[in-house]
Parts: sequence; structure tokens; C-alpha cells
Amino acid sequence: MKIGALVLAAGKASRFGSPKQLLEIDGVTLLDRACLTALAAGCDPVLRVIGAHAEEILARECPARVWTFHHADWEQGMGSSLASGVRHLLDLAPDIEAVLVLLSDQPAVTTDLLEAMFAALREPVPSIVLCDHGEATGPPALFAAEHFDRLLGLGGDQGARVIASRHPEAVGKVPFPEGAWDIDSPEVWERFTRARDASSKPQSP
Repeated sequence: MKIGALVLAAGKASRFGSPKQLLEIDGVTLLDRACLTALAAGCDPVLRVIGAHAEEILARECPARVWTFHHADWEQGMGSSLASGVRHLLDLAPDIEAVLVLLSDQPAVTTDLLEAMFAALREPVPSIVLCDHGEATGPPALFAAEHFDRLLGLGGDQGARVIASRHPEAVGKVPFPEGAWDIDSPEVWERFTRARDASSKPQSP
């Protein structure tokens, strides 16, 4: 199955106060980490969608084999960035059979997780695979081709979650308690780095 990956990194990160996409773990930015994880899991192509902090991001070298799409209308919301990114991804690779949606602020994502999601999608029933964070379900998210038109129709602040909520019969889930680590403030980042220093695999916050 050919899977393309979309790494969303267009937001302003206003709650964080600086471009959290460029926070580093072992010298690798969160954005690059997400892209490299997708590549290591076999995604092709891998496309990062940037917007608010494009100048700072573009000033750094992009990982090899990763494409960049600058979404000029990023202020319209995540749905707009997602739809535009999917459209650009399909222009790059019209033959992809699924789209993986990653966020740049989930540093606990691993290739093992992504491979488990891909395996779930190969089963007969789910055409959407989400991650079970424990108290909530969310990204990373994986959508089979039958949902591409729905992704392209998103706009404003509508995320991919709205598609899953409208088609619950199509949804499969993969356990990912570490997905609760959503780096949306300096305090959360500090807690994450402390947990990571204490354990090679940080548990859920």
C-alpha cells in the first residue's frame, strides 16, 4: 500500500509564544523529527505544510526526500491547511492509496506506532485509523483513498476529526497513550523533556 504523509506545521503556536515546530530533541527539530519518522515508516511522499513561521523554518535545511508546501492562507485554520496539503500531496503522487496526517508537536510518535496504524488499515473494516490517547482519540490519523474528497472539502478550523465523527463505522483505533503529549505550552514541553530524561519512552502526562 502506497501511503503519503502530511506533516502539519502551519500554525502560529500562539499559546507557546515561539515556533514550537523548531524545538529540538537531540539536535533534531520537532518538525524534522515528524518528517523523518514518516520516512522511516515507508511513507512516500512526505510533505510538510508550513505557514506562520515559514521564514524561520525555511532558513533551516530540510531533510532529504521531504517536500515543502507553504500554505499562504494558514490563518484560515487547520482545515484549510489540511485540505490544501492533501491537494498538493495528490499532485505529487496521484497514485497514493492512503494519507497519514501527522502533527509536528507530537514528539512521542514512533515508526512502530505508524506501522501498527498501517497494519490496521490493511484489515477489511477500517478505512480510517485514529490513535487512542486514553481519554481522547486523535492524531496521528490515517485515511484511505475513499476519504480523499472529504479531506479536500475541509475548511476553516475543521480538522480531520470531523470526518471520523461522521463515519464512525469506518474507524479503527490503535493504542497510543503517549499521544496525550501535545506540546502546546512551554510548561508542557518542560514536563515532556523531564519525562524523556527519566525514561527512554515518556509515559502519558
